[in-house]
Amino acid sequence: MIKLILKNKSRILALGLLTTVAGLATADEVRLAGSTLGSFNGGPFVPTQTILGLTYVSSTFDNTTVGGLLDFGGNPSPGVDFNNMGSFTLTNMDAVYTGQSFDLQVIFTAPTPLNGGQSAIFTDLIRGTVKGGLGGVFVDFENEPKTFTWANETSTGSFTMFVNDVSIAPGQSASVTAHVEGSQQPVPEPTVIAGLACGALGLLRRRKKA
Repeated sequence: MIKLILKNKSRILALGLLTTVAGLATADEVRLAGSTLGSFNGGPFVPTQTILGLTYVSSTFDNTTVGGLLDFGGNPSPGVDFNNMGSFTLTNMDAVYTGQSFDLQVIFTAPTPLNGGQSAIFTDLIRGTVKGGLGGVFVDFENEPKTFTWANETSTGSFTMFVNDVSIAPGQSASVTAHVEGSQQPVPEPTVIAGLACGALGLLRRRKKA
């Protein structure tokens, strides 16, 4: 009877240690922070740029996924945009926008760094084309999701992001919005992993001998 109790205790303790080791790799939410810049027709990336009656103003963002999901869709506030990818404002100017191009540069400061510490900052470049005239403007972005991975001393993870197209009516402003899916895992101390793993294996071996 005592031998059976010891066997069961060993089994429970071993399973507990293995569960702890597995728990160290549980996925956590991802914090994304950074800023954006814009460029019309291949020009320099700057915080504010205007072509004809269309103006792009950059934004900053700092938010965290919930359940692995995050949408940047803050209200357009040119000059003080936050938690979107910037905003466009369109005047009532009679102009033809079809044939223009607009590129969006997203600069991430968190998570950091990318791919095992190669860079402290990484960027996403999203290309777009502009269509429209007096009735309004449509910015057609490349909507293919892009995936980024990173690893540092505290975590490893990845996230996928894509930017939505934008429609703007004359005399209005519109946000550039984005969708993110991601997760990260904490990097446990090597000594903790080794100790827990050895303890679990030792208990399992002891159980088999018993």
